[in-house]
Amino acid sequence: MRHRTLFRSCLVGLIGTASACTGLVAGPEQSSVTPVPASRDSAWVRARRALQGESFTMDVTDSAGGRLIGSRWPSASAQQGSSAACHVNVNMTIRGDATRSEVSSTSRWVAPGSMSDKAPTVCEQERAEVLERTAQVLVPPPSP
Repeated sequence: MRHRTLFRSCLVGLIGTASACTGLVAGPEQSSVTPVPASRDSAWVRARRALQGESFTMDVTDSAGGRLIGSRWPSASAQQGSSAACHVNVNMTIRGDATRSEVSSTSRWVAPGSMSDKAPTVCEQERAEVLERTAQVLVPPPSP
């Protein structure tokens, strides 16, 4: 548990401004926009369901403002070098009307410094796959 607390406090500093912590590597911030053929409220519910389905801790849930911020923390038993050791942070903004919406997301991964050689590949792939699965919840494929 101490590792997770230290990781969180260092991560807050890394994402916010400068951090006195060393030993973390972060990927670039990535942005995307997903059109959703549903009302703004429905899109918000789908986005929240998608993040919770990916085991995200919800840091901000503001349905009136159309914002969701979630973090997926590495498990304490995650093997170094694996995707389970990557932290993924997603910030979503949902805009729209009664029939169409769009979900704008900004995301980034952070990993322990000991993964600096593997993190750009492993964590970026994990971040991309999480967002791909999230998009499938936002806009489900048509049923046959």
